[in-house]
Amino acid sequence: MLINLDELNIKEEIDINYDVLKDDNLDKRIIDLKNSKVIGRIYTNSALERILECKFKGTMIINDSISLKEIPYDFEIDINENIDEISENYDNSYEISKNTLDLKEILWQNIVLEVPISLTLEKDANLKGDGWELVSDNKKTSEIDPRLKKLEELLER
Repeated sequence: MLINLDELNIKEEIDINYDVLKDDNLDKRIIDLKNSKVIGRIYTNSALERILECKFKGTMIINDSISLKEIPYDFEIDINENIDEISENYDNSYEISKNTLDLKEILWQNIVLEVPISLTLEKDANLKGDGWELVSDNKKTSEIDPRLKKLEELLER
């Protein structure tokens, strides 16, 4: 997506193609992006720096942490970046001579930061296995490991 920097307002739908997802998504957490939209502006501040200020939202398709089924995850990212500072990192997408800016690199870096570490929609997921069980704060077992029984005596003092 190329935006003329003379225009201050941005209101665009973004299509980040599969090649970007395939090449840059090293851990393969993001399967697809849908309904991605950017609304914001680019302006020059009092220090004569170009500032990108926008809201980026959409839906990423990621794997469920337990069942590994594909699930949608809605995201909304507030981006406030100094374009002149980040231009060094995005040499291929920032071209002063054409006075345009490709936002895909900037947006992609922000998307990667928003991917949840784990997410599940499974209500009745199997949370027990051979020799293990997931224990939540609400459901703690009252049985203490016999190897730790002496430590309990120290805590009672």
